[in-house]
Amino acid sequence: MTYALNFNKDEIIGIQIDYARINFKPEQLKLIKAITNLICEQISIPELAMRSTTWFSLNEWQNKHNTPVTEIANFPISDKLKAFKEIFNIGKKRLKNMLSYPKEQSEILIDIAFERAFKFYLGYLNRIHR
Repeated sequence: MTYALNFNKDEIIGIQIDYARINFKPEQLKLIKAITNLICEQISIPELAMRSTTWFSLNEWQNKHNTPVTEIANFPISDKLKAFKEIFNIGKKRLKNMLSYPKEQSEILIDIAFERAFKFYLGYLNRIHR
């Protein structure tokens, strides 16, 4: 099920333009695409806008922790989960800031979408750590 939300069109266009200007390493692009796909399956948002939101969330996490996101793969499982939960929360907050009317209902749908995406991520981690 995909939720249709109303985003501020100017902000969506702006972040897509910002994203198009960035050069990525292959491992960064792979992570961005994976997270983007998880969220885009849940909410109706242009893929490029979601990629931009994902990139800025990953970048914010890197700056906050002074650690490249590629290092998360080497973290113990508990730290890996904590890092990705934080990244998902940063992205969720960014998307909520881009919403237009009806904001409250849309915020709840974003919460649901991100929780479902994170649950999928947990299942993925569980499969690769068996």
